[in-house]
Amino acid sequence: MNQYTLSKKLFIWIFLSTIVPVVVLTTIYLVSFRASLLSQEKEHLSQLADKKVEQVEVYISQRIDDAQLLSKSVQSEQLLADLIPLYKHKQKQTQAYYLKEKIHRSFFQDFKERGYFDIFLISPEGDIVFSLIHESDFATNIYRGEYRNSGLGSVVKRASYFLEASSSSFEYYSPSGEAAAFVAAPILRAGKLIGIVALQVDYNIIQDVTLDLGGSKESREVVVASKHGNYFSYQTRVKYDPSIEVGRELPIAELPYPLYKAMGGERSTAVELDYRNVKVIAASRYLPSMHWGMVFKEDYSEAMQVFDRLMYFSIAALVSISFGALILARYLGQAVAKPLVNMTKATRAIAQGDMDLTVELEGFKESFELAESFNKMSGRLKDARNNLEHKVIERTFELEQEMKLRKKNEMDLENSYLEINRSMLHLKTAQDQLIESEKMASLGSLVAGIAHEINTPLGIAITSNGVLKSTLNEMEKDLNNKTLTQGVFKEHLIKMNEIESLLDNNLGRTVTLVKNFKQVAVDQTNLHKAKFYLFELVESLLASLLPETKRHPVEIINDVRDDIVIDSYSGDFYQLLTNLILNAMVHAFEGKEKGKLIISARLKGDIVTLSVSDDGNGIPEESLSSIFEPFFTTRRGAGGSGLGLSIVHNIVKQKLKGDIEVHSTINKGTEFVVRFANSLP
Repeated sequence: MNQYTLSKKLFIWIFLSTIVPVVVLTTIYLVSFRASLLSQEKEHLSQLADKKVEQVEVYISQRIDDAQLLSKSVQSEQLLADLIPLYKHKQKQTQAYYLKEKIHRSFFQDFKERGYFDIFLISPEGDIVFSLIHESDFATNIYRGEYRNSGLGSVVKRASYFLEASSSSFEYYSPSGEAAAFVAAPILRAGKLIGIVALQVDYNIIQDVTLDLGGSKESREVVVASKHGNYFSYQTRVKYDPSIEVGRELPIAELPYPLYKAMGGERSTAVELDYRNVKVIAASRYLPSMHWGMVFKEDYSEAMQVFDRLMYFSIAALVSISFGALILARYLGQAVAKPLVNMTKATRAIAQGDMDLTVELEGFKESFELAESFNKMSGRLKDARNNLEHKVIERTFELEQEMKLRKKNEMDLENSYLEINRSMLHLKTAQDQLIESEKMASLGSLVAGIAHEINTPLGIAITSNGVLKSTLNEMEKDLNNKTLTQGVFKEHLIKMNEIESLLDNNLGRTVTLVKNFKQVAVDQTNLHKAKFYLFELVESLLASLLPETKRHPVEIINDVRDDIVIDSYSGDFYQLLTNLILNAMVHAFEGKEKGKLIISARLKGDIVTLSVSDDGNGIPEESLSSIFEPFFTTRRGAGGSGLGLSIVHNIVKQKLKGDIEVHSTINKGTEFVVRFANSLP
């Protein structure tokens, strides 16, 4: 029974039809707006990243221009010419050195104000002969000294070897105690290197250039790093992790993925995880002049705040709409359902027998028409019920008469069924008797053949015994008459030896026939399961059937493998093969001058396939489907009982639990194939 009333169903449907489209459309709009907003943020961040790359590249280019400008100045050449003769490696410089230096210091000091931490002049041999600050790197050799692997050493070597200006990445520089980057340019005179000028970029100025973000996003940040083999270092301060030092080498495994892409030269803008493992929108860029990877990023949550506010507003609007839809759905549901509820009550009253009740006309137009039709239907139903009561009485009487007649028919049918069962039992008994008679007839035929076969060798043995007795009498007579010479004695011995050989052969043949018949008779009545070689069983059966089979011009070949062992009832196999062989003798070779019958067997796994095939007349196609039926025979008037192959079928199916099939072609022969397990359970 449906547990929901019409008003509830209308309430649910009206509410869902109102709110579901709103929810679906709002969801589609929010998803679209979110995708659009994210795309705009990516595009905006990508443009800012490109501008920042351009700004840094311009700044580095200006620093290289400054280095080249300083390398071409007269003051640089003059200062190198004045200081190189006075320079002392790793020693306190002379008073003369400081006097010469003081003359030019103001020029380089003014140049330093353009955004540099220190300015160096280096001899072609790599000696730092001039420095404004005179840190621990002053008066050392940049090619062979302890700072040869620093950023200063790399740009100086590049200027010396390739005669070009270049810059280095920020890395920790111990003389300054902080991260430092360097720009160097060769000082040439008539194409010959006379020295190198190097500028140590002011760390704070490059930080200001790099970290100048602009915009209103508080989480916006620029992260710059460079790679050194299996290590990397941050080139600017990071905003959210004060423990990270600029220029300090860190394992490459700790490199955030956006920076990894940037240092690999990949240009991308995507939602990634930054060094804090926080979801951000990151624009990855590569700075070729500094060999830096730069990531311009902002927190995903901050970038999507507009979407979050819109989503909260949409949820509030959906709640308000849902509340209004609930009120509307409840009102409409009750208004539509009320007339129908009243009609339902009237229907229940009519169902309980109150046929005089009518429905009040109320509600909307359709409910008026429905109530009016219902009242008409109720009146007609009342008339129909009265007519039905009369018909029920009449029909009840008719059904009672039909039930009496049906009961009588059922009793007659039950008696007929019992009679059929008795007839079937008699038929089954008669069939079993006929099958046993067929078996005994087969055994009787075998006995008659054996008796005929034994009669011949026994007759010869009796005759030979008479001849032997006559020969002995002649020897006794010659002995009594004293005429038994050596020659006569030898003649009698030769004759007796011939008679003895004849007796031995015929009596041996008789013993063999009796032994085979005895084995067949015992096996056919054996009710105990035992193991036996199938080849030997076939050989024994063929010897026993020889009196019957030799009357037919048929060559019987035993092609059974001699290693097949069967664990079953040998009598079943004697009966099965006897029926198949004798059936072939009777039917297959009628009208044939000669023929061949082959018995073969093969073992595959635990399944034996036994085949009895001949090259005789074959079986007509219309008879193939009936040959295993009891009493089916094509020799009804010539002594055929029709039970031979039926017995074979029953033995295979019921006793051997196997399958049998027959293949036959007219004038080419027939093959019976039996499959069974080599061991019965």
